[in-house]
Amino acid sequence: MFSVFRTDKGQALKASYIHSVNPFTSVAAEMAHRFSTYGSTFTIGSSHVVDPFTVVKTRFSDNGKVGMLCQREWRPKSLVTFSAEYDSKAMNSSPKMGLALALKP
Repeated sequence: MFSVFRTDKGQALKASYIHSVNPFTSVAAEMAHRFSTYGSTFTIGSSHVVDPFTVVKTRFSDNGKVGMLCQREWRPKSLVTFSAEYDSKAMNSSPKMGLALALKP
């Protein structure tokens, strides 16, 4: 699936592509261009279904950021999510990590 759209009140143009490799794995790419700064960014990511209750997603960006998310459905409609992000260009900062719990009745 391929899409192109304008965002930020027409100040940016984004193009994205999603490809399903198999029923369990997908890869995606996004390119964004800002008209005000004439700058472009590129991001590539993937999603993999480990089992029916677990999803792992990754993201790599041209600005040096790497992200990972692991989400597990431990009860029906209740999720535990662990995420991490590392900025390779910010040498003096530590990686960001997060843990989320979403409970639904």
